[in-house]
Amino acid sequence: MKRLYAVVLILICLLFTSFTPIKFNKQNVYEITKELSSDRYRGRLAGDKGNKLAEDYIISQFKKNGIKPLYKDFRQSFEVYVPLIEGKCTLKIFSNEKKLIKEYKYGEDFKEIISGLSQGGRIFAKLDDKTIKFESKLSTESLSSYEYDKKLFNDGIKAVIYSFDRMMRFRSPYKEQIDYKDGLIKISVQTNVLKELEEFKKQGYYVEIQSPVNYKKVKVSNIVGIKEGKDKNLPPIILSAHFDHVGFDADGVIYSGALDNASGVALLIETSRALKNTSYDRDIIFVAFNAEEEGLIGSSYFVKNSGLDLKDAEVINFDMVGSKQDVPLSILSSSSRSVFSRSMLELLKNKIKCKNIYQDNSDHAPFCYQNINAVTFIHDDTSKIHTPMDTIQNIDINRFDDVFNALNIYLESRTKLVYNPKIEQISFTNIIIGYILALILLQTISFIITKRE
Repeated sequence: MKRLYAVVLILICLLFTSFTPIKFNKQNVYEITKELSSDRYRGRLAGDKGNKLAEDYIISQFKKNGIKPLYKDFRQSFEVYVPLIEGKCTLKIFSNEKKLIKEYKYGEDFKEIISGLSQGGRIFAKLDDKTIKFESKLSTESLSSYEYDKKLFNDGIKAVIYSFDRMMRFRSPYKEQIDYKDGLIKISVQTNVLKELEEFKKQGYYVEIQSPVNYKKVKVSNIVGIKEGKDKNLPPIILSAHFDHVGFDADGVIYSGALDNASGVALLIETSRALKNTSYDRDIIFVAFNAEEEGLIGSSYFVKNSGLDLKDAEVINFDMVGSKQDVPLSILSSSSRSVFSRSMLELLKNKIKCKNIYQDNSDHAPFCYQNINAVTFIHDDTSKIHTPMDTIQNIDINRFDDVFNALNIYLESRTKLVYNPKIEQISFTNIIIGYILALILLQTISFIITKRE
């Protein structure tokens, strides 16, 4: 009888215990992407309060998922130069009598430029070649463009007006980290607007330009956690994604950056949850990089200052995953690490539609420069990025599965799973219910046996 009691008790308790293994949940990725691309985070520009809120959110998720901090409070802090947008941006034309003739529409007719020797301020001057420079084409950001801007500044030019035929609601990244205090007011205008300004110039009219660019050195942080492996002699695997974006315009229009790259950091966070109750032989480092849009600054800083032995480490970075466009999953890497990226393609190609791309435009690049094997998983769709159209509506939830499956295939090939429990956390309530029902059933069985006797 005692043995019967024990068997029945165990069976009933097990019925109320969950045996479902923790799995990757694409809905979680979607919800985190939606959260980080919401207006609350203000486009996550490095140095802005929305970026700091994103730091706090990622830390809270890592803690929830059992990831330990690699540094104090998970933060690896560094400084970066950022063109913050503070104040209004205006373009107005006045007659010789200083009467307002025309005011142009921000975001449609013109917009500030943040590249080169751009600095904010206000200028009211005659439209002449001594103080206002017209340029027929917007130059790309480079060291040579800085030198050209310096020459204009030294020649007494106060503002530069560029012709720009693309949509104005496009915010380019800012890559040259050069310290300067004085600069030029720089704006871009539609081609037809530039032609109008040239006519106003012939009439000797005045222009008022106000730029909101405030070029600052700011302190920001990478968020770095670790899931410790069993063998400390093995090199780590690094999983990463950048969480910063390009912020907002002077009139408050926010660049949400859902695909670029709320989606990548959301997949990183969900991966940390999916692996919560597993244990591998190798350390897995989770890194949410900051200041990617300013020139891969966060990942460059991490590579040089991680405090880890990165020799023979391998890196999987997530950037722009989940696009609605019919593009394959690309394995993005530097040409110098082509052997590693091709081996990744061989590993995945029979199970996932994918291809290789060789470019240095994501956070894999600083690792590759130091001869560390690194790739970025990316759905290479640039149709909406760095515009206000890159919202949660730009995301296809079903495409997250391919990215995680690719990661899982990689992990199975590079690591040894030491511990993978099938049982999730047991609900205390379920245990109590199980015991109560077991006792009731046992009492019933005992009553029936007694009656028969």
